[in-house]
Amino acid sequence: MGLGLIVLVILFNWWQERKMRKVTEKQFSASPSDLLMNDFADDVFEETAVLIEPSTKIKDVVDRYDTDDVRLPDEVEFKIDLGDFEHESVVIEEAPDVVVEEVHADIEVHAEPVVETPVHNNGLPESVNKDVDLTALFFLPTPANGKRLRQFLIGLVNLDKPIYAYGLDSSQVWHPLTLEQEAVEFTKASYSLQLADRAGAVSADTLNRFQEMVTEIAYELSAQVEWIGTQEPLDFAQALDTFCLEVDKTIGFHILNGAAGRFTGTKFKGLAEANGLALKDDGAFYAKSKNGQSAFKVINMENNPFGSDMLKSVALKGVTFQMEIALTESCTETFNSMVLMAKSMAHSLSATLVDDHQRELSDAKIEKIRQQLRLIQVQMTVKGIPPGSPVALRLFV
Repeated sequence: MGLGLIVLVILFNWWQERKMRKVTEKQFSASPSDLLMNDFADDVFEETAVLIEPSTKIKDVVDRYDTDDVRLPDEVEFKIDLGDFEHESVVIEEAPDVVVEEVHADIEVHAEPVVETPVHNNGLPESVNKDVDLTALFFLPTPANGKRLRQFLIGLVNLDKPIYAYGLDSSQVWHPLTLEQEAVEFTKASYSLQLADRAGAVSADTLNRFQEMVTEIAYELSAQVEWIGTQEPLDFAQALDTFCLEVDKTIGFHILNGAAGRFTGTKFKGLAEANGLALKDDGAFYAKSKNGQSAFKVINMENNPFGSDMLKSVALKGVTFQMEIALTESCTETFNSMVLMAKSMAHSLSATLVDDHQRELSDAKIEKIRQQLRLIQVQMTVKGIPPGSPVALRLFV
């Protein structure tokens, strides 16, 4: 129906224009060779439009004229897009007025000031780690001595996690807030709560008490506080504890007596000392790393601690080599050294190198252990807790 109405309006307009052109030609009687008059006539009638009042009905217009007299020239072509007439009615909404302003690059725009907490790039004590600790860094308006800064720690007892307190002196050196530092004036202070250790994640009570202490310090000293660490300490602590449980592994294997039977404690002690192992008070022989840390230890397979007098008179069934991955610096190299030492001692004692199930430990099994060790080492390093690092020692001791 809509398509038919459009065609009828076009036909009516064409017919009216044709009728007016004939009347005008009779009045002017212009010569066909008059190019000026032809151009003038074309300009006039190309811009002439038939005005139809909005109240006029298309049916009345059609009934008033005989459509048989209407003829369309061959050169007229009508192209009608039917895409907009899929529905009987089309609602056209007026677009809102849009104001476009031209912006020049040399115009200065002054935005409203935004109030936010300033961020300071301040160093922390080396022993503080944002991946393990929740730290409150204080900017003191006036210097405070170590004694006053230590007083805030008096009420923090029976906590399930340690707190580390430091002061920054005028020479920009961090010092632990110990009794020796009570007279020193500090311009900054930091208080850090460790969020996890081998006993588990920090408790909500300990966290609340630590946060209350920070609030008290800030109020008493009129200090500005910058929190460094996670925004969700309890959730972070739980995740950290889970990670620590996954990587807290001990590698162990044994030298077991062979066909010749048990080996003497005296012979074992001589071999241990020859390989640089030292007997400690806990009854184990320890190997040292290059930095003096304990690399691995050797204990009695029968869980009877070693002693100097005991080794003189005992015959040993076997000994166990143990290495805690998280506590061992350069753990892959340390593992290789431990394997070489164990193989050498087993050969000297006519014994066999075996696993926890007392099955012979082949080179293929040793390589499998080495690959698992490397994986844990990478995981810890990516986490920001390299094996054997100071922060690892805090978490796993």
